[in-house]
Amino acid sequence: MPPAGRSTLAAFGLLAVVWLSWGLSYPIMRIVLDEIDPWSSRCLVMVVGACVLLLVARMGGHSLRLPRDHWRDLAIAGAFNMSIFQIGMTYGVLLLSPGRTALLVYTMPIWTAVLAAIFLGERPAPRHLAALGLGIAGIVVLMAQDLSGLADAPAGAALTLMAAVSFAVGTILMKRRLWRADVGLIAGWQLLIASLPLLAIRVAAGASTDWAAVTAQGWAGLAFLCLIANAAAYLAWFRVVAAMPATISGIGTLAVPIVGLLSSALVLGEPVGWHEIAALLCIGSALVITLLQPRRSPRQ
Repeated sequence: MPPAGRSTLAAFGLLAVVWLSWGLSYPIMRIVLDEIDPWSSRCLVMVVGACVLLLVARMGGHSLRLPRDHWRDLAIAGAFNMSIFQIGMTYGVLLLSPGRTALLVYTMPIWTAVLAAIFLGERPAPRHLAALGLGIAGIVVLMAQDLSGLADAPAGAALTLMAAVSFAVGTILMKRRLWRADVGLIAGWQLLIASLPLLAIRVAAGASTDWAAVTAQGWAGLAFLCLIANAAAYLAWFRVVAAMPATISGIGTLAVPIVGLLSSALVLGEPVGWHEIAALLCIGSALVITLLQPRRSPRQ
């Protein structure tokens, strides 16, 4: 396989890591929030995840220093990619069901495709537009059975959609900048900087948790969120963003809500019916159309 092929295959493998890490995080986050307050859990997850990424980068021989001209763009991208996104997603899980939050968050490919066309000049191919349509259809099918539930929690729905748009903006900002540093280093510093506003909010809100009452299940869930859903997933995600056009990487995340729904059903007992099966077929088809490269003729 030529180097370009190996690179593409590696990006798809990393995308699968993102699917599993972020998809499984939704039911696990619900379990953690039952024992640890939202602000404390988010601050811990982000700070520990950042420290792990920076440690891995340092062990890989990279200096922890970044070029001076990176800091402003890093802080802005981190605010959208992580601060706003983490706040909206956490309260979505708290106010809505984890499965429905995953669905609303992953309207992100829609916003990413629109913003990529405006700011990056990416023109999606017809197959990408078809995939986007199938993905949207899958999300509509899943939401159609539970719109009344969303109406009962408008704040949760609004915050979750805010998280989706914010993450799309962060993805575009990452693509617009040429980063002269290791991907893990960029991800680690973004997480650390983005945790500062959340730490300030935690102090102002007077959030507290009875740490002695946290069960082994709660600690295990927190460890998963720190090490897998943040450190490993963000490292994989930033490599995917660097390797793929924004439109394709965004559509590629459509598998996350499926993993979120199925894992929520297994772990939390959320119902799975024909809506979920129909959505799985739509989103699975969208992924196949997006991720399978068209075969080129030998003359090309």
